[in-house]
Amino acid sequence: MGNALARVVLRLASPVLISAGGAAWYVITEQLKAQKIEVHPDSPQFKGKPVADPITAFAQAAVIEKHALHMGGGRTFAEISEEWMEANAAGDTERAEELAGTRETVMQANLLRASLFTSVIAYGVSALTMGIGVLAWATASATRTTK
Repeated sequence: MGNALARVVLRLASPVLISAGGAAWYVITEQLKAQKIEVHPDSPQFKGKPVADPITAFAQAAVIEKHALHMGGGRTFAEISEEWMEANAAGDTERAEELAGTRETVMQANLLRASLFTSVIAYGVSALTMGIGVLAWATASATRTTK
């Protein structure tokens, strides 16, 4: 491919990439806003702010982790599940029932964290897409036609 054709392709791709990344960023933001989540007051930063960007989503996920560990007595979902399975296998239904509620709550917290982290990753991909669009334009501008 000659330099002239490469420049045309890069200049055509650039606004498409920037627009696609920007549109994705907008959609992610609107979806988060629609959930009406506020960063929990226990967060060291962004207390009470709406979760509507990657930073506030990450902050809320950190608070959820803190609360889940507290509810689980410092144990993770995997550790609680292992205890629950051992209790079931040993026929200790009383202990299994005792762990079941905590296990369910910590699992739900993990699912919420995963959802928030998914939005953080989606923001990163959209930013990367816009960045590649800018680089495509810069590359097209820097490429000279040889005679």
